[in-house]
Amino acid sequence: MNIFVYTGCLLACSTVTPVTSPPVNLSPDQQTLVITSADPTAPRRFTLESLPPESTIAPGLYFRPKRFGLVQVSPNGRYAAFSTVDHHTLVGLLDLSTMVVQEIDVVTEGEVLNFHWAPDSHLFLYDYRPASGYQRVRGYDLQSGEGLVVSRTHYRSATHLAFAEWGFEPREVILSMKERPTDEPRTTRVMLISRNQPDSFSKPRP
Repeated sequence: MNIFVYTGCLLACSTVTPVTSPPVNLSPDQQTLVITSADPTAPRRFTLESLPPESTIAPGLYFRPKRFGLVQVSPNGRYAAFSTVDHHTLVGLLDLSTMVVQEIDVVTEGEVLNFHWAPDSHLFLYDYRPASGYQRVRGYDLQSGEGLVVSRTHYRSATHLAFAEWGFEPREVILSMKERPTDEPRTTRVMLISRNQPDSFSKPRP
């Protein structure tokens, strides 16, 4: 058995199969995600018009995206996490084998800044800036279908949060933090919790 350490996660496996991710790029006008398959002359396209017009998370909320924002393919090459630019920013997950899209989150009057995939492709995080102006971190667990957040017990309202690196345990991450008024940076290790889990159930880790 071979043991590999990769970006802070311990992976044990008998064989390692390299995965070539299909390149997913934004069109010059950012209206389309272009997925290049084995045949580069026949790329698949996912357009803004392919997105659902109404939110499934918040029924009655309608999307009017101006363009796609960011896109990043999972390490196993199966999914692409993406965001739109809109008053109601959509965070979505595109299955590259079926071209089926899933709504993950809605950020109102804000923007998604970065995506971060876990090495095993079971989880991704995104740094985002909501209307408050203070940067935050959320995530999504593909296996459980749960939206993930950082417990409010780990930070104050006037704190910027950003992903730094993955921890050793599932859902464990190291965050970069800057607190007003000093903006002095520091890092902290946290366990992400389900978005539906009360903060009182989560306690800070040393």
